[in-house]
Amino acid sequence: MVRPKEFDQEQALRKAIGVFCRQGFAATSTDELMHVMDVGRQSMYDTFGDKRALFLKALEMYVRESVHSINVELDRSGSALSAVQRALATFAERRDLSSAEGCMGLNAISEFGGRNADVTRITRRAARIQRRTLMHVLTRAREQGELSSHADLDSMADFFESTLAGVRMAAKAGKSRQTLRNIAAFAGRAYMGHGVSDRAEVLRDPGRRTARSPQKRSHSQESRSRQS
Repeated sequence: MVRPKEFDQEQALRKAIGVFCRQGFAATSTDELMHVMDVGRQSMYDTFGDKRALFLKALEMYVRESVHSINVELDRSGSALSAVQRALATFAERRDLSSAEGCMGLNAISEFGGRNADVTRITRRAARIQRRTLMHVLTRAREQGELSSHADLDSMADFFESTLAGVRMAAKAGKSRQTLRNIAAFAGRAYMGHGVSDRAEVLRDPGRRTARSPQKRSHSQESRSRQS
């Protein structure tokens, strides 16, 4: 009886992730996975199951590590908004951001939508973990006085998540690394500085002016004031 070839399961799974990131699920064959992972058919099935089971294991590893890498930056001590800015800047430096690579999470959502319960469960769980950390750091920013007490934290979190997806798509479209950095920096500046509180108030009530931005008096008003 031939003994199945032993192999590094984690390394093989990472190789499968690379294929799924580039090609998605449907366009990737079992034979191609076996070749890239350097495993035999029986070894693959015994360890990971069929292609679908392998895909789900790879997706779970991918989104877990992706969320963790972002949350590490968000959880750093100090200024909460600086942590948000660093998280965006660090994300723009990811090695897998290129026209050749893709995001396995976004690929899965685009390919399956909400039709596959297992894919939905994995991606939504990762999104909830990411959102919880993000809301925590934004709440901390408000408590530190970096954001107005009326700031819409949910919308700010939506903006952060959309920026990550946008950077991914921009990279896939062939944008340069510097462009990705610029996108991240621009998004980061949207959160930064004392003007954030002012903008939050204006967004809530466009007709309202802050005490720091009084309406400028016209030249004729100044003249009448001096004459009186």
